[in-house]
Amino acid sequence: MNSNWARIISLPLLVYMGSCASGIPVKFPQYPAGNQGQQLQRVLDGKRKLAVVARELPAGYSTNLNRLGLATEWQDTIRGSVQSAMQGRGFYSIVDLDSRDRRYQELAHAQSGMTRNQLQIGRELAVESILFVRMTALPRVECKIEEVTDLSTAALQLAMAAASKGQSSGDAQYKKPTGVTYLTVFVEATLVNVETGRSISFSNTKPHRLENDVGNTQCPSQLKAFDEAMQMVGTEIARNLSPEVVTFYIPLSDDTDGLRGGDPSRVQAFLEEGIKWAEEGNFDMAARQWERALDESGGTSTSALWNLGAYYWYSGDMDQAHSYFDRAMRSAEPGWMDDKRYVWTLFQKEKDRMAKEGY
Repeated sequence: MNSNWARIISLPLLVYMGSCASGIPVKFPQYPAGNQGQQLQRVLDGKRKLAVVARELPAGYSTNLNRLGLATEWQDTIRGSVQSAMQGRGFYSIVDLDSRDRRYQELAHAQSGMTRNQLQIGRELAVESILFVRMTALPRVECKIEEVTDLSTAALQLAMAAASKGQSSGDAQYKKPTGVTYLTVFVEATLVNVETGRSISFSNTKPHRLENDVGNTQCPSQLKAFDEAMQMVGTEIARNLSPEVVTFYIPLSDDTDGLRGGDPSRVQAFLEEGIKWAEEGNFDMAARQWERALDESGGTSTSALWNLGAYYWYSGDMDQAHSYFDRAMRSAEPGWMDDKRYVWTLFQKEKDRMAKEGY
């Protein structure tokens, strides 16, 4: 995926993801921006069946983590965090390896990269990609005293000042020394395509920040900080090593500009009826109305052609969608496509992606 694709996605989604009014939803994967996203797309090659494997802790780590009660929980905690974050992005189908514990342990025990044996195990487990997660260094814990704003006191004082039309003296008076724990979990995650052996990695060195209650200068619980840091790491891994399935609403049209046949009022009635069905989520009934509009217009309704293109994109018939969109653009009056051009560009990009990935 190139940078133009990323730019094309960003603006239209802001407009149409928030509402389904007069639109048909289509879903497609949005990859991370830049080189990371391009490499991830090459590695995955459209594969979605994923297993998450947490490597065993390196020798000596368990003793150091035992004082926090963390050593025995490392594998289950990080695996659960990553799987949950991955599922939240909607792209992967997570393969549960718990029922095949022996094979899972063989994968988890190894501390090196993928070997032929591990690739074979992956194939036996019927997975397409494996995400290996390992701790690369012991967690780093720092306790600091920072000035933290007491939001409840600040809100009360501001409300009182507003009621009395007084002047606020700034937020300095609302800040109090407070204990803050910074905990960094050093983790490397490597995603491997089982079929090709191609891989991509991400390393986390970002600290998690946990505040105590405002005014309490004691350090917050390291155990709580570790648990929250593991959740954060799972989110960061998913953000870098998983596409996110986004929903885009294709705008529909009910105008009758450029008709060269039929009764414009009947054509518009069919178009509007179809949009009503679409708003209720019954896209098959909507398509029937747009087909009636197209028939009534003698095949000249640009809006009916466009709406049917949207319907077939939603249905997954990209060739039919392409045909209807193309006919709509060729029949459109000058300027009709000005606010829809980006939809056509999105469609072409998605059609190309699906063809390359074998859909």
